[in-house]
Amino acid sequence: MESTFKFEQYQGKKLIRKEREGLRTNEIEEKVIEVDVDFFQGENHEIMLDGVKIDIGNVLIKPPLIMQVMHDFPFLKIHFEIEGHSEYIPDNTKSIPIIIKGGQYNFFYLPEVKGTLRYPIRKRKSLEIIFTEQYVKKIFKNNFKEVSTDFGAALEKKIPFAMFPESREIPSHLSLIINDIINCSYEKEIKQVYLESKIIEIFSFLFTQLKDEKKEEKCVVLKKHEHEEILKAEQLIRENIQNPPTILELSKLSGINQHKLKTNFKLVFKEPIFSYLTSIRMEKAKKMLIEEELTVSEVAYAVGYKNPQHFTTAFKKKFNYLPSNLKKEYSLKQKV
Repeated sequence: MESTFKFEQYQGKKLIRKEREGLRTNEIEEKVIEVDVDFFQGENHEIMLDGVKIDIGNVLIKPPLIMQVMHDFPFLKIHFEIEGHSEYIPDNTKSIPIIIKGGQYNFFYLPEVKGTLRYPIRKRKSLEIIFTEQYVKKIFKNNFKEVSTDFGAALEKKIPFAMFPESREIPSHLSLIINDIINCSYEKEIKQVYLESKIIEIFSFLFTQLKDEKKEEKCVVLKKHEHEEILKAEQLIRENIQNPPTILELSKLSGINQHKLKTNFKLVFKEPIFSYLTSIRMEKAKKMLIEEELTVSEVAYAVGYKNPQHFTTAFKKKFNYLPSNLKKEYSLKQKV
């Protein structure tokens, strides 16, 4: 199993990483790789279990770091971008892009990896779990086909799969597991069992979500006019981000009763109205902090927060870093 990374902007420098076939190992193996080159500094903590590899990254890069990437094996990964931003754009139009922003995650399968990998933000913290098809099938044994739904079908047909078309915010339950994995200090044999249990916990959570969403798709199909009503409600939220309507006001403006509004909105946008409002506020705030000469307090007010501290708390929860840190990092990027 071989991965090639070619850095076109740095005289075509090339990195080749090799792994054992099937990620096989008889016991837990660990190593910390420290890197200090002109465009990349930090460390990567690699933990190898039988059939699965855990990569814990904590690095500073010279953005944007762009490389051509190619794997000579099918790629299955659960990716948590704790801080930073990761983009993979395939050369093959039949494949799919994978874009994961800071504070987001995704779970995907790519039969072929050949394309462009881009890191546009200076600081990256990530947890990546790379595994084989045999490993995940071993976890669920005879129940794999039943619980794997669309993911299992994609594996069988060898077609690209991403759990979410747009990567989602890391939920609190998974954040706790991530911290457990990163901060695990058990001795060798105990650590192996502990980490394997945590990976199984993550898979259990993801496959439960897959099944639940499949049930929702089968049980509820919105009529055309119902879908249009929700799109109208979303537009009203987006256009009034600084002073958004209440649920009651939104119900009257969009012509939907409150219960249907809340239920159908979550079906279309995959999160409750208030959570969605917070997400688009944070995305707008991030863009303003990078592109405009505004203070954190001014940005907070512009996206609807009267109290800058409440805004800072929400921003930190969304992206796992403070808005003031984003301004500092962007200033450093401009100076590089």
